[in-house]
Formats: sequence, C-alpha cells, structure tokens
Amino acid sequence: MFQDFECFGNYGLPKDKNIRMIVERNNLQNPVYVGDTIWDKESSEKAGVDFIYAAYGFGKIENPKVQIQNFEDLITLEF
Repeated sequence: MFQDFECFGNYGLPKDKNIRMIVERNNLQNPVYVGDTIWDKESSEKAGVDFIYAAYGFGKIENPKVQIQNFEDLITLEF
C-alpha cells in the first residue's frame, strides 16, 4: 500500500518538509496525511496536504474535518 516514506533521520528536516518532499518526489495530485496528533495536523496543513485524523491513535484533536476509527476506514472515504 505504501511506496515511499520519509523520516527525520534521513535529512534532519521537520515533518512538514518531509511530507512536502514525498508529495513532490511522487508527483502526488491529491495527497492526504493520516495522523493522530495535533503536530501531525499542523505539519500536514503547513505542507498543504489534507489531514485525516486517526481517532484510534494516541492524540486527541478537536473537531477534525475527517476522521477514521480504524485503518480499514480509509477504503470507504470519499473526498
């Protein structure tokens, strides 16, 4: 399901820069970032990528636009 990833340890860049790098490197047209913390949400917004809140994770986000209760929910989402 995943073809690419990036992490801080590779280039020492913040999360928003890593997200943007993946988007550009793969020429993604409608990317989304799935995360469970406010830092994930803020980083995806800063990178210009839509955010999906993984409510089953560790963090709490108030009034997310889109949320999933489990990973399989991604299959049924429509944008």
